[in-house]
Amino acid sequence: MSIDRSNPPLVRVGDLQKYFWENDSVLDRLFGNEPVPVRAVDGVSVDIYAGETLGLVGESGCGKSTMGETLLRLQEPTDGRVEFDGRNVYELSGDELTAFRRDAQVVFQDPFSSLDPRMTIGETIRQPLDVHDVGTETERDERVADLIERVGLSASHLDRYPHEFSGGQRQRIGIARALALEPEFIVLDEPTSALDVSVQAQVLNLLDDLQDEFDLTYLLISHDLSVVRHVCDRVAVMYLGEIVEVGPVDELFADPNHPYTQALLESVPRASTTERKRDRETLTGDVPSPRDPPSGCRFRTRCPMVIPPEHMDIDQEVYRDLMSLRERIERRDLSLESVGDGKFESGDDGVPTADVPAFVAALKTRLLETELPPRHDEIVEDALTELADENWERAAERLRENYESVCERDHPALGDGTHPAACHLDRDTSAQPGELDD
Repeated sequence: MSIDRSNPPLVRVGDLQKYFWENDSVLDRLFGNEPVPVRAVDGVSVDIYAGETLGLVGESGCGKSTMGETLLRLQEPTDGRVEFDGRNVYELSGDELTAFRRDAQVVFQDPFSSLDPRMTIGETIRQPLDVHDVGTETERDERVADLIERVGLSASHLDRYPHEFSGGQRQRIGIARALALEPEFIVLDEPTSALDVSVQAQVLNLLDDLQDEFDLTYLLISHDLSVVRHVCDRVAVMYLGEIVEVGPVDELFADPNHPYTQALLESVPRASTTERKRDRETLTGDVPSPRDPPSGCRFRTRCPMVIPPEHMDIDQEVYRDLMSLRERIERRDLSLESVGDGKFESGDDGVPTADVPAFVAALKTRLLETELPPRHDEIVEDALTELADENWERAAERLRENYESVCERDHPALGDGTHPAACHLDRDTSAQPGELDD
């Protein structure tokens, strides 16, 4: 299908936020506990054009499904704006909101739980028609019979219940239900993840055929990059509640701009026998908590290309080790009493002066996995010496003034253009880490 991007997008998402609040019960408020937001979706902006399929990819827990639900107003947003055909979805009410519900539908991830086991398949598909009072009784029956056949099943199945169908058949039923009101836009939330591989291809081909037949626009949420590459026109990559890269599917897969996208693509198994022995550089470290995301670039805690301070020539592994050390000191995530198996007794004035060199050596061995060049070794020893007197702030400041990165200081924005990436390296693709100006 030809995509016309000269017209305004069908769906325009602007700075969308969805937070879930913790410590917000009556008892929490009574005892003065501050509410803690889980930033599931945090400032997402993206356009979806009529007739296209936009893929939304990322690791589990990055906020993909929450974004889809909030976009459809199945959940109310914390902030931001979603426009559908030029209208702000969050300002709609009454008949206008009902009309939006007809125009925007969803196919849920799990075909086993998304169908009511007490309703026949015919009743399930017909329910949206009944709720919106579409057509006469006869017209509704005819519409249901036509839809069940359009998705590859038989009208003779309409009196059966969900437990009588396989996973692929149930997902077809869910698709038929989503099509009942002739929508313009459908959110496909991992529509094939619960299905066998052989059935996945059938469902994807069905969705592709239906898109051409009904002039549909899709938001396809998936963690399966092979599925996305097969069916999508453009891809948006999501990490920790934010969109970090958007681009045409072929261009993004061939030349990803963001280190996170590169890592995702690197982790995909290859079928070619020539690549059996290739070294795959998978992501290390845990995904940070959406309750307390990192400053600056949220991917920096796992990024293999963090930008060192200007003109600093330092190995990436060593630099990341030093960043981790400073962050632990800033969080005071260290037990000084256990250094050297507790043989350094700290009094009111800290570790005795005579024991400080041994204390620093023991602490350095415990905290650093890499051997430091002399210049950096001296800076680290100065910082750890401050910890002998429990001067946490001065120790962190000593490391900060030498090793603070633009990646942690400035939040990279997703720029304009056909293939933007929210990465400081994307400002000048010819630059290498350590050569960018602060």
